[in-house]
Amino acid sequence: MKNKKITAILLLVLPFLLTACTLKDLPVIGSLFGGKKVVSKPASITMWGLWESPEVMDTLLKKYKEKSPTTTITYDDRSVVGSSLYKETVLNRIKQAGSPDVVVVHNSWIPEIKDFLSPMPSSLMTVEKYNQTFYPVSSQSAVIDGKILAVPVYYDGIALVYNKQHFDEIDQTTPPTAWEEFRRLALALTVKTENGEFVRAGAAIGTADNIDFFADILGLMFSQAGINIPSDLDTKAAQDALSFYTMFVTEDKVWDKNFPEATKAFSQGKVSMIFVPTWNLLDIIRANPTMDIGVAQVPQAVADSPTSWANFWMYAVPKSSENQEAAWDLINFLTQDEQQLAIFNEASKYRAYGAPFSSVALSSQAASGSASKYIKPVLDTAPFAKSGYFTGRVGNTLQVEALKTAVNAVLGEGGIEKKLTSEEALKACKETLIGAKKASSTN
Repeated sequence: MKNKKITAILLLVLPFLLTACTLKDLPVIGSLFGGKKVVSKPASITMWGLWESPEVMDTLLKKYKEKSPTTTITYDDRSVVGSSLYKETVLNRIKQAGSPDVVVVHNSWIPEIKDFLSPMPSSLMTVEKYNQTFYPVSSQSAVIDGKILAVPVYYDGIALVYNKQHFDEIDQTTPPTAWEEFRRLALALTVKTENGEFVRAGAAIGTADNIDFFADILGLMFSQAGINIPSDLDTKAAQDALSFYTMFVTEDKVWDKNFPEATKAFSQGKVSMIFVPTWNLLDIIRANPTMDIGVAQVPQAVADSPTSWANFWMYAVPKSSENQEAAWDLINFLTQDEQQLAIFNEASKYRAYGAPFSSVALSSQAASGSASKYIKPVLDTAPFAKSGYFTGRVGNTLQVEALKTAVNAVLGEGGIEKKLTSEEALKACKETLIGAKKASSTN
């Protein structure tokens, strides 16, 4: 009887061994030997998405259905919801029973919501594999205490976007690579009347109220100076960064509060250089498709120690989800290289280009094709990107408003009664941020 059992097992295993398969590849029992666990139970997954329409997502979700036919997926596109309301809704729902099974969250939210997220099973991906697959800033954002709490939907960050025609007018053939060069160009590109009235601004920088991504620019400057937020906001390095930022308005006068929002001003040809993520650049292309646009890496403070600024969204699974295993299996599928390429190509049918790839292995894909000039500069800087909650239009209202108050206090704008020094303004900003963190931890 014992010999019969052994023979039966050998007959089962032998075909797999002869086809170069391992025990990990065996169905059902493969998971016992470290193989990927197959999700075979019927599951109904609710997925909250952003930025990608159901038409784009449907292609991949149908493909997943072929892999897991017992899984039903409901995709809820939340793009029409404002970022602040979306964040508030996510923070409330993930704490409740019956939450969505998959939610898209900003990378800067993870420290705030980590206690309410389900970690990715190691059977799907280990931390070591995660670190090899995605850029370091993804790990810095979402790997906490040895657990993977979110996976990047795509990668994005701030790029320098410039009007090539304006550059031609001053015989400038290349974008600036250092902040001092950027400053020189901003002055040279600024055009005013004899009365000192603006005809064209050299760069959208220096204010807070009419630059949607002012916080990202300052976040970049703080990171390049090695400043930890909020603990180092009262240091000389932080004060110098804020003073340099506002100097473009107070001294150089290459931009002011009377311009339209920076993206709109650039689309209208009223400013020569701006800083935006690639998803916002799509709005500019739609608004002015004939403009000759250049996209470049952000200027550096120290060439030998480059630092860029990341701003991207991630997939996560709430602990309150009733389908955590199936939800993570879906996320693992969607973020594989093959699927990233597929969704990029599908999205490119509806707009100028899809979202930049989050996978390091796909970086070479950005070097060719019509989308290369838009996304390659951002992906080239991804290996040395930093991030934080000073990010615009992602729902970090309290933090961004605290920084906006600091900028306006230095400029004497935004209803500020008394101008403050950079030191005074950042001290108040730090107190606000620390106070908010303490209040949040007690709730």
